[in-house]
Amino acid sequence: MSTFLIFVAIIVGIIIFNFAKDSYKENDKLVKQGGMRVKYRTLIDNFIDPDSGLKVVKETNNYVCVGMKNASGSIAFHFQHTFDKINVTFEMKNMFIGDHKLDWTFPEFMDQQQMIERIESSTRKYMDNVSSQFK
Repeated sequence: MSTFLIFVAIIVGIIIFNFAKDSYKENDKLVKQGGMRVKYRTLIDNFIDPDSGLKVVKETNNYVCVGMKNASGSIAFHFQHTFDKINVTFEMKNMFIGDHKLDWTFPEFMDQQQMIERIESSTRKYMDNVSSQFK
């Protein structure tokens, strides 16, 4: 039985090591491309709006959060690069209409303007549906 557990531990260790190595390579590749703010400039800059208060609130090599907070709640867009994809999450917390979350996953090299159009279109439809419940 102990031989089996050692074998399983070795296999798990190899899997974890390979995942960590691949993650490091991917992170290094993203850094060499200028990081999130350079690689996904069009996408991220579209959601930064000083007039509305949306600004970068957190940034790492593979993650950027654009958001704002006020007395009635908060809005955040999370941009996470994972291997060959960009994951975008919209989160809204509002004391009047509740908490809402939407997720998108796009291929790494998809046209960023198309990403923006898809995010804005589905967010608009979702929020129209939410607001129609209050009429």
